Amino acid sequence: MTPKPRNPTVSTRPRLQNGPVADAPAQIVDSHHHLWRLRDITPEGILGAPYLARDFLWPDFESDWSSLPVVKSVFVQVRSDLEEVTFVENVAERQDALAAMIAWAPLEVPEAGAHLDRLRAHPLVRGVRRNTQYETDPLFCAREGYVAGARLLGEAGLVCEVCVRHEQIEGAVALARACPETTIVLEHLGKPDVSAPPAGYWLRAVEELAKLPNMFCKLSVVVHTDADPPYEAERLAPFLRHAVSAFGWERVLFGSNWPVSSTVIGYRDWVELLGAALPGGSEADLGAFYAGNARRLYGLD
Repeated sequence: MTPKPRNPTVSTRPRLQNGPVADAPAQIVDSHHHLWRLRDITPEGILGAPYLARDFLWPDFESDWSSLPVVKSVFVQVRSDLEEVTFVENVAERQDALAAMIAWAPLEVPEAGAHLDRLRAHPLVRGVRRNTQYETDPLFCAREGYVAGARLLGEAGLVCEVCVRHEQIEGAVALARACPETTIVLEHLGKPDVSAPPAGYWLRAVEELAKLPNMFCKLSVVVHTDADPPYEAERLAPFLRHAVSAFGWERVLFGSNWPVSSTVIGYRDWVELLGAALPGGSEADLGAFYAGNARRLYGLD
């Protein structure tokens, strides 16, 4: 298991100031963002919120970096169809920073292998997300069909990204245990309830996941509804510190969850908050978190 970082206390590094971002990481690889044309998506779940009812395209994304050194990014699935791959490939042809994508596939169906074969023909695709956060079965991603599909991802050399709500996180634990040959990424810290101190079951689940060497964790913005309160460093620090303490700096990834994140925090503000709330780490630790781990995991170099 990856050694735990020492002294997991809230960082005393200064917050970023207006103007040039002097305290920013040397490089940022955003491991989790979205893009879409409104006419192409189904407005369900958080995508039905009024603040997201418009196109969100690459120029909007780049504008929100606010001078931050974002050098690469990983697009993550929005639509439940293969046509989204073509949309992202077209953007990547014009934007070198868009370096990889996590696509959609119905992992739980017997035809999952055929879907993955089609995806493997697209070099930009480095993994799959079959979003489960809206499923009523809290163990949906641990059921036999889903597990079989996740194992196929490992055989294909593709990452399995898991988006579960906090009350579904035990399903992610069972999935990861059942698929030791598949690299699995827990998105958004497992979507805990960040309006209250960390729940005991979430703390334990994160620790159990971190014991499994095939697991990574995205420290990306958690959004449940558009009524979520704005982010505060003091409130988020216990969640962030626990994830880093459990997984170590080598298996945590920076992610923005843009533009879904914009209801609780701006892009630059998220980097500021992380600077204030993450446990103290060396320059190498922070370099791994902000860029190096994603480069390695998604083969961006």
